[in-house]
Amino acid sequence: MKITQFFNELGASSVDSAGGKGASLADMCRIGVPVPAGFVVLTDAFDLFIAQTRINTFIEAHLSKVDIYDSQGIEKVSKIIQDRILAAEIPRDIQEEVMASFDRLDTTFVAVRSSSTLEDSHGNSWAGQLESYLNVDRNNLSAKLQECWASLFSPRAIYYRFKRESNTDGISVAVVVQKMVNSQVAGIAFSVHPVTKDRTHIVIEASWGLGSAVVSGAITPDYYIVDKRDCSLVRSQVSRQEQKIVCGINGGIAWNEVPLSDKEVPKLLSEQIRELSKLIIHIEQHYNFPCDIEWAFENGQFYIVQSRPITTLSDDNHSQAVYEKVFTRDFSLPMLQVWYKGEAYDPKPWSGEQQAFLPYIVFVREDDTVKSYYDPKGVEWMKNHLKESANKKKEFLKSLEEQISRKLTPIQSIYEGEKCLSKIELLRFIEDFEAAYPWVEAMWWLCEMSEEELSGLDISSIRNLREATNQLSSGTDIVVRKSLTMLFPHLKEYVHVLTIEEIQAENFPTVEDLKKRDHGFIFTHNKLHVEVTRETVEREYGILLEREVISSESNTITGNIAYPGVARGRVRRIMGHKQISVIEEGEILVSPMTMPDFLPAMERAAAFITDEGGMTCHAAIVAREMQKPCIVGTKVATQVLRDGVLVEVDANAGLVRLLTE
Repeated sequence: MKITQFFNELGASSVDSAGGKGASLADMCRIGVPVPAGFVVLTDAFDLFIAQTRINTFIEAHLSKVDIYDSQGIEKVSKIIQDRILAAEIPRDIQEEVMASFDRLDTTFVAVRSSSTLEDSHGNSWAGQLESYLNVDRNNLSAKLQECWASLFSPRAIYYRFKRESNTDGISVAVVVQKMVNSQVAGIAFSVHPVTKDRTHIVIEASWGLGSAVVSGAITPDYYIVDKRDCSLVRSQVSRQEQKIVCGINGGIAWNEVPLSDKEVPKLLSEQIRELSKLIIHIEQHYNFPCDIEWAFENGQFYIVQSRPITTLSDDNHSQAVYEKVFTRDFSLPMLQVWYKGEAYDPKPWSGEQQAFLPYIVFVREDDTVKSYYDPKGVEWMKNHLKESANKKKEFLKSLEEQISRKLTPIQSIYEGEKCLSKIELLRFIEDFEAAYPWVEAMWWLCEMSEEELSGLDISSIRNLREATNQLSSGTDIVVRKSLTMLFPHLKEYVHVLTIEEIQAENFPTVEDLKKRDHGFIFTHNKLHVEVTRETVEREYGILLEREVISSESNTITGNIAYPGVARGRVRRIMGHKQISVIEEGEILVSPMTMPDFLPAMERAAAFITDEGGMTCHAAIVAREMQKPCIVGTKVATQVLRDGVLVEVDANAGLVRLLTE
């Protein structure tokens, strides 16, 4: 029986023997990705250890007593099982082969990482549920190996797999042993934007020292957003870093002060960002799915120490969802009008993680025939169905003008902004659409400004823009409000919107001019909302406007969006894992950072707020998996939010508001 295998002896199909992490690292080695040399202590070693020490029945008996809703009970069962595993002696044949493999690495220190057979799969991220140990020497390798095995039965791991209904037989754990990378800079990268889900963007987060500071959320990292198409930097944000995690001289890790000269400078240079981006693209193209990648940079060389699927992105079945949710419903009059007038396009609907599906049609009148759709399936569908259906109803279409006006009367209320369509979703669809059909001249969202124009504005102009755009958003701009209000009663043949240039120049056409246009928007069962706010400018263009720290006047604090949504509840500060049992259902979890042990508390919470962390930290990953609003990197949340205070977490805008009772 093999106890260990080196990466070059394994492959992507080795999950059962090497676990998810081990199989992924081996596969990346095979395609030339720079992965630190290493080997895997196979699942057979763990299974042999459990069998020879005769504790398998002991484990099963105690797991059968688990009540998932009893945190203290889970902790007791976990301690009993882990103590038994750690007290047992590793069989000699396992120890000897592990040490021989370590010696073959020809190194002093290694990283020791658990690799579950369910970990890093498409359905389970197991984010931080099992243990990893950095900068381990030969003398401590056996102990850390045993601790990795025991971590399969930590309270958080037991809770996670019972919650995911994966507590059946067949779960095992391998252990990855790699040469330690003593990184000057390290972090996490997502090959798809984890918040907007823009597949043309890469998000890189970076910190000084070892990457565990980013993973845990202990610091707020730099972030860099890169255009995947040409590896150009779209925007960035540099965060001040006071401390970093470093390798200890004699093993282990420690926190060190960041030199004053480095505290506020970018962690990566432009060329380094480009080099890392190309590596990320290479990995994603190989796997053909979005990846969550941990990377490290030492002495001029990038290394990939982990890659796993991003589990929080829904399947990209946009076209099929459009057919089911839009085209297969009854032929309402607004829909027939769009098809009759010309070319109809339906954007990708919101993903399953959104609160509701907001169907709408964006169209450009070109001919009397609907020529194309986003997906080739749509071309065939329209060819075989729309022409046969809509065109046969000419006598019925004669009455459309009167009936459309009546049907669309409720659109006058859509300016209230309820369930407003995210501009990010629309922009992403248009980008995808233009890539597929460059001859389409797509409409843009109300009040959109080009990136070139924004880049040409000085910061004082941007700051002045804040008040104007907030007024526009809240509906106090008289000209726009009156123009739109006047527009709605006269909707007969067209639905019109103002162009980008008109909004920017404040040159609003008359209603009569608007009625003559050949393009517009139809919103079915939706509400329209003019969304040009400070937060939109910051998120879309990376221009950081001045933000207010909480005060008696503003009663708000700000942070970075990790998962959108809005929740209201009372604050519950959790400063350590011993407090996780005190949180009540529906409370707002506030913490310096979340840890894997917080999982039961996070299940009960309505939303999460942290002092530190970025888009790729533990809190952010769990929030996306649980689909709960999350704001990270506030810096001050635990200092100013007291237990029991009623707050609103607006993770669409990155704001926490104190509410009066």
